[in-house]
Amino acid sequence: MDIHHLRIFYEVCKNKSFTRTAEKLYISQSAVSIQIKKLETSLQTQLIERSSKNFKLTYTGQELYKLTEEIFDKFLRVENEMNKLINSKKSKIVIGATHNIGEPVLPKIITEYVKQYPNIEFDIYIKNSNSLIRYLKEGTIDVALMEDDLFEDRSLKFIQSEEYPFVVISPPDIKDIEDIKKLNVLKKDTPNAIKYLDKFEDIIGHYFENKTIVNGSNETIKNLIMNNMGLSVLPYYCVYEEIKAGKMNLVHAFETNEDKFYIAFLKENEKKEWISNFLKFMREYNINYEFESLINKNK
Repeated sequence: MDIHHLRIFYEVCKNKSFTRTAEKLYISQSAVSIQIKKLETSLQTQLIERSSKNFKLTYTGQELYKLTEEIFDKFLRVENEMNKLINSKKSKIVIGATHNIGEPVLPKIITEYVKQYPNIEFDIYIKNSNSLIRYLKEGTIDVALMEDDLFEDRSLKFIQSEEYPFVVISPPDIKDIEDIKKLNVLKKDTPNAIKYLDKFEDIIGHYFENKTIVNGSNETIKNLIMNNMGLSVLPYYCVYEEIKAGKMNLVHAFETNEDKFYIAFLKENEKKEWISNFLKFMREYNINYEFESLINKNK
């Protein structure tokens, strides 16, 4: 089996197109077809269905693509790791996070970590979960912080953060419970948002008629609240700074902490000293410290 033929097959499958693969590899489309045919001949099996109008792999082709994906992901990880070592005189951790975690909490994590390990450099990527998983497998990033672990991949490992609380927040001048009941609810259509809003309605004995679904980042909801557009339920770490600055009012803090985010990384990187140190730090990091300080201050 020729590794060059295998690489072209991998790129065709990844791009789902002979044309796009030819453009990416700077060769002709006919050259791509010829190399795929040579691979099929050497394996004595058909890999791509020629009769289908859309790009479609045979069963054998699907299985081979899974194997080549692992191989070339590792090649890419090696290349990316070497670039990090060559371009930096210090150990570097490339960390990725979803917007909801990266924007409010990641700066605090990195600031605290650099105090302990001043010789570590960071690069940061803020992306959605699917992009973060792809970047992990390619070796573009070392660690990812995300809301879920719904990705089944034997090359990856997930650990959970400390449990964190959700809070109900409103515009700063809204503090009376009767005024709170008159507010519009800015609601994210997620299980956590629904769960905690239901709990809050039970606690105050009131059902909010006016609810606006906000399908965006937590930053959008925060800005709407600060512009007196309603109240919402969010993780405390998203709103701690605004509450402390008096830009929002803390209406209610739920006593039960049962939600976590996930730290994802490649299993093979766990033994690298600078990665294992960061993972140890994350396992011990008290995400609730500022929240506990805020609650104690308000008592």
